[in-house]
Amino acid sequence: MKKLLLAATVATLAMNAAQAAPTLYGKLNVTLDQIDKNGFKDESVTKINSNASRLGVKGEEKLTDSLSAVYLAEWEISADGDGDVFKNRNRFVGIKSADIATLKLGQFDSYFKTAAGNNQDIFNDNTELDMTKVLVGEDRLNNVIGFETDKKMLGGLAFNIMFQQGEEASTADSTAKGKKGSRDGFGDGVSTSITYENKDIGLNAAVAGNFGVASKYNAYDLSGIYTDAVRVTGSIDLTQAGVEGLVFGALWQTAQPSDDTVSTSSGTPAVVTSYKGLQEDAYGLTAAYVIPSTPVKLKAQYISSTTESNGRKDRKQDLYGFGADYQINKQARFYGVVGQQKRDWLTKDDKKTTIGLGMEYSF
Repeated sequence: MKKLLLAATVATLAMNAAQAAPTLYGKLNVTLDQIDKNGFKDESVTKINSNASRLGVKGEEKLTDSLSAVYLAEWEISADGDGDVFKNRNRFVGIKSADIATLKLGQFDSYFKTAAGNNQDIFNDNTELDMTKVLVGEDRLNNVIGFETDKKMLGGLAFNIMFQQGEEASTADSTAKGKKGSRDGFGDGVSTSITYENKDIGLNAAVAGNFGVASKYNAYDLSGIYTDAVRVTGSIDLTQAGVEGLVFGALWQTAQPSDDTVSTSSGTPAVVTSYKGLQEDAYGLTAAYVIPSTPVKLKAQYISSTTESNGRKDRKQDLYGFGADYQINKQARFYGVVGQQKRDWLTKDDKKTTIGLGMEYSF
């Protein structure tokens, strides 16, 4: 009898351990890139690039019939051996109510960022062609509380909102970064989105907003600027219309500092440079086509942003990309890319061109 009870106890513990065990996941994405005008300088280099390779653990544990605990911790890893071995990516812990909503706390991508999916940022993660190179708003926020409704609850419609705590001292002053006063309260930064998915007609759409979220204006190399922004995205899969494998995507956005007070200072004595009237407007168009009955996918992307500031000539950046994927199986693919980034304010070396061959393996 004792042996039977012991066996039952061990079996129960084993089942509970299996239920609670986290899932290990990740991907290695590495390219061999030939880059002309690297860094917009008169130089050509050959690089091995790790493209947001990552390793993570995630899990979900039922607490009641309708509530679950959810968690995730993810790190970027340097598959090419350059830079830090581990860098923080998304990480959170939260509570999920089945088919209703999830509340989570930690550090994770803003809902402004996630409003642009794989059909807008079609070369997402590529070190040289990711739209982060030319757009404001591709941010991962720390010290946040996020709330996400389940799209099943409202027939494909979902609402997401996160509140970021600035955690500054009350004496701090962020005026030069585009936000007057101190960021020392609840919800100093807010990121929100409304998304819609309809698989029957192949439609995805989103409207997103950032309010007081630190972002980068690439045209002037201004980082950590507290920004208000609006983004609209959409994609249509024409499979339901009889064109199997063809998907078009689009994006439009506008961004400007929360307060028109951005400035920088340098030198001794300090020379102050004002960026009054700073604003960035951008749009993007993408297309992808999976050749029927083959493992081949063709991709194309064009993204353009224009940044203005009082008393300065507008600065325009264009990012072009073309690629082809060969999907070996669900986990592995080979791919090739050709892309170019152009900066119209440079008098020479204004076009950086990339040709790359890569492999991605996910697990």
